[in-house]
Parts: sequence; structure tokens; C-alpha cells
Amino acid sequence: MPTAGVLIVEDDAVLAHAVGRNLTARGYDARIVGTVAEALDALEKDTPSLVVLDIDLPDGSGWEVLHTLRAGGRHAVPAIVMSALRPNVRLVTELGCVGILEKPFPIDSLLRMIKHYIGQLAALAGDQLER
Repeated sequence: MPTAGVLIVEDDAVLAHAVGRNLTARGYDARIVGTVAEALDALEKDTPSLVVLDIDLPDGSGWEVLHTLRAGGRHAVPAIVMSALRPNVRLVTELGCVGILEKPFPIDSLLRMIKHYIGQLAALAGDQLER
């Protein structure tokens, strides 16, 4: 089974690396970027299995990243928002976010969410292969 790719979009280097290390230790392919521009560049090159996204980034809003992801036809890619700011509920719904974590949060909460949604994707892929 191929390794699930997780794009982490977070400008707090300590948090981003803690999440990345935890995901890598669990067998995920974690890619860390810290700006909207880097995230958009990463999405041009590859489609991750899941996106973990901060909203307040140095060069713009994480919502821009999700708008680009969805506009590119990648509606099935789950996105988990992690932010110190209370997320806009309309955008959360409109852009198909599957989870929201308000900072600070226990890393285990994020890891459980990631495992759950990547597991759902694997199950869907298995169902499609059986058909």
C-alpha cells in the first residue's frame, strides 16, 4: 500500500515539525510548508491524501489554499483546519473541511483525526477496486 501524503501548512516551525515528526514516525509521508505560496506550489506538483492547514499565514489566508485545492477539482482531499483563530463556519462548510482544531490542542487529537480520514480514503479506494 502506498504511503499517504500529508501536506502540513503551518508557519509555526515548532508546531509544524512536531506534527511532521509524529506523522513520519507513524509511516506517513509528511511535507511541511509555511506560507500560502509554498502550499500552492506544493499542490501544483502533487495531490496529497490530506491537508492540515493553519488559517493565519504570513502571506495570506489558508482559505486561499483550500479555494485553490477545490477549484482544481480535488474535492475528495480531506482538510483539517488548525488555528488559534475561530474559523469561519461558512467557509469550513463551503470548502469541505473535515475537522477543526483550535490551538493549542493535544497532538494526539490531530493524529487520531488524520488516521481516521486517511483510513476512510483507503476504505473508499478498496471499495472502488472491488467494483
